[in-house]
Amino acid sequence: MKSDPRSRRPTNTKGWAKCWSVKKSEVEALLAEEKWTLDPEHSIPHHPAYVSDRGELLFVSASGKGLLYASRQELMEKSAARASEPQPQHVLEGNLPQGAHFIEAVPSLIDELASILKIPRESFDSSFDSLYLVEKALKKIRPKRRILEIPNLFPGLVAYAGEVMRKETGGEWFLTEVHETTGPIYEPYVRYGPGGRYMNPWLELYKSITEPGRISLHVLASVEIPHPDDLKPRVIVENEAPDDDYEFYMEYVETPQGGAYRPAMRRRTH
Repeated sequence: MKSDPRSRRPTNTKGWAKCWSVKKSEVEALLAEEKWTLDPEHSIPHHPAYVSDRGELLFVSASGKGLLYASRQELMEKSAARASEPQPQHVLEGNLPQGAHFIEAVPSLIDELASILKIPRESFDSSFDSLYLVEKALKKIRPKRRILEIPNLFPGLVAYAGEVMRKETGGEWFLTEVHETTGPIYEPYVRYGPGGRYMNPWLELYKSITEPGRISLHVLASVEIPHPDDLKPRVIVENEAPDDDYEFYMEYVETPQGGAYRPAMRRRTH
């Protein structure tokens, strides 16, 4: 064989089974010079796979190019290990047990938050400055991921951050139902102003708990709360007929080319 792909640097990503991308001419040479057997387990129509006597696995595409794995066994073991890994889940799964009843639970969650953090209840006046008191109390909880383990602490923080946003904008709570494999997840938002603008009191909070860095509730809230010159709504609801199960809207998103609106649809929570 003039050009043996095995002599080149493997093309697999780190941690994956060792393999090489193979040109069409190299596929033909491999199949002609070595003994290969069709592998029904890995073959699909127009994309046959072959296993060699030495245990290699060769995938051949419809175009004739291929992918040569150094070990069929290694590929199967890596694939099995990846399949057994926990699948990504919604950040609110297990962290907001109030579900569809979250909005009605907001007052009691804030009462409980004051008790957990040992802050006088009257200090929770939904003012922006009160978030500094909450931040100071949260610094005592180490490691900070324990915030997700203490019953109703994370829901209480979501509730209070949302109440601050609601007071600042004169908005109202609403829930969006998202269907996951484990069941529905109810995402709480604060909607304000004309056009269905909304604020998210939980996503950046969750990230600040699970990722490196300190928790800055006042920063998270200031990012969500619109400034007077901010005329770009995150969401513009296009149909607001109360009898519709779904509502269509244009969502404002940031892209590498700048801000843009995209059409979307979501289930309405009555």
